[in-house]
Amino acid sequence: MWRNARLCSPVLVLAGGAAFAQTEAPRLEPVVVTATRSAVPLREVIADVTVIDRSVIERHQGGAVADLLRRVPGVQMARSGGPAGATSVYIRGGDTRFTAVLIDGVRVDTQTTGGVNWEAIPLSQIERIEVLRGPASAVYGSDAIGGVIQIFTRRGEPGTQFDVGLGGGDYGTVKSDASVSGKYGRVDFALSGLSEQSTGFSTRTTGNPDRDGYRSNGGSGRLGVDVTDGQRLEVSALRSHVDGQYDPAPVTAADDHALHDLESVSALWAAQWLPEWRSTLSFGQAKDHYATRPNVYTTDTRVRTSTWQNDVRLGKHTVNATLERREDHLVNTDVANAVNTRTQDAVALGWGWRQDGLAFQVNGRHDRNDAFGSANTGSIGAGVDVAEGWRVQSTLSNGFRAPTVYQQFSAEFGNSGLKAERSRSNLELALHHRAGAFESSATVYRNRITDLIVFGEPGPCSSEFGCYSNAGDATLKGVTLTSAYTADGLRIAGSIDFLSAKSMNEGVERRLARRAPRFASFNIDKDLGDTTVGAQWQVSDKRYDNVANTTVLGGYSIVNLDLQHKLSSDWRLLARVDNFFDKKYQLANTYVTSPMTVFVGVRWSPKI
Repeated sequence: MWRNARLCSPVLVLAGGAAFAQTEAPRLEPVVVTATRSAVPLREVIADVTVIDRSVIERHQGGAVADLLRRVPGVQMARSGGPAGATSVYIRGGDTRFTAVLIDGVRVDTQTTGGVNWEAIPLSQIERIEVLRGPASAVYGSDAIGGVIQIFTRRGEPGTQFDVGLGGGDYGTVKSDASVSGKYGRVDFALSGLSEQSTGFSTRTTGNPDRDGYRSNGGSGRLGVDVTDGQRLEVSALRSHVDGQYDPAPVTAADDHALHDLESVSALWAAQWLPEWRSTLSFGQAKDHYATRPNVYTTDTRVRTSTWQNDVRLGKHTVNATLERREDHLVNTDVANAVNTRTQDAVALGWGWRQDGLAFQVNGRHDRNDAFGSANTGSIGAGVDVAEGWRVQSTLSNGFRAPTVYQQFSAEFGNSGLKAERSRSNLELALHHRAGAFESSATVYRNRITDLIVFGEPGPCSSEFGCYSNAGDATLKGVTLTSAYTADGLRIAGSIDFLSAKSMNEGVERRLARRAPRFASFNIDKDLGDTTVGAQWQVSDKRYDNVANTTVLGGYSIVNLDLQHKLSSDWRLLARVDNFFDKKYQLANTYVTSPMTVFVGVRWSPKI
């Protein structure tokens, strides 16, 4: 499939664009916080960042978070079955556990194999997503070897806004969500909820042809008070529950259920003590509950974070100082209570300088983990405008990921002697060009990971199947090409990724599973006044499904269509067709993906 697409792909990427932040009519430059933990205009950020705003999220109504993320340059996705199936997100070829995920500033993680249960994050509750590509442990500590994804829920604006959505589609899919938000004086608020269900389709390629549907519900809320002109208090919360049917084996005639519960709560106090000094004290807790039925398996992760961040701006200089504590707690039948909690303390410093087209950013962090020891990380980046419309930037960084509580202390599979996985000498070089309505970029990167944690090696655990161990290295290198064109209501977006993601174990080099060496995504939208139409085309090279590189997943090409029509000042019609040509392809072996599906919905959004 890639062979048929590759001739036209370079032409499209030079005519199109990839930055979600530029897929709308001209507007104020987006400000991002994920790159440095401080607000910086997107065009001044040295790191590689993409912003997905609410308008893009609404047009993806009926989809899932991971499906939206794979439209972002440098991001790929794998899923076992339908929308409620186990999902992995890979940034620049890094494993899903190499991405730090935050919801409203709260770290979300699982302390079994690591990473986040993407299928449990409700898209309808999200206002904005920021995707940072490249190691960021110097800012966020553990996990951020491949990148960072930060999710922001809805917040209140002046007045009162209602937003209600209802839609349905193939396979008995029904989705509804509702929110109310507003701001009066010094108080702002937002409250929303959702309900989804689908009878689904049979997700297995052989045997057990029953439908694998799901039900989910959840909600989020935020309350903020500007106590004075320089003092703000804010609390936020999100909860999601998913009950998804799955087939544990291709030939087992069973109707098993996977139950996911995700909760996050946060509280912060932000104080502008001086015009140059801002301080933020925040507390957060995230809980991830996973269980299967009727075969009883349960695991609960709780992550608590306490952060004191200080930002000082002196002329062109910005200094950031952060103290942070993280507590990981795991309840699992295979982990003894005596070793199911660990603590990580950190201090981080950052310095930035920007003037006349020249920028520098330096970050350093020291983490002390009571289970495996210390980790020192750092990054240094520079950007310079070399000519009108041309900018060059480069970053050198490292990172680490602490082994999970389960990987260290599982009675059957654990290895208490595990070392942290390390990202060493990650180098990134980017060239950006902007000329009127056209902009493009080329990014080259190389990330070497040592002490890779793998499963199945001989070790101190009791399992006959092997233990977790530091038994491999990996090298992630590639090139990402993007460009964007916006004019006269026409918006074109495109990106092509060339990726070499390989592991080295006992002298044998293999490609990392489920990562395509070439992946492209193209998007086109046209504003016709009251109607906006769009199309997305994704092309993937073949991948290997297993570590041994013996099972091949074929390449694929899929097209999705969407439409939004303004019925009145308060009402909109939305429609999506996913997999328009009904292509059969796989993201995981023995699992099929969704055939062509149609989803139609309406939104009522009055402002009082």
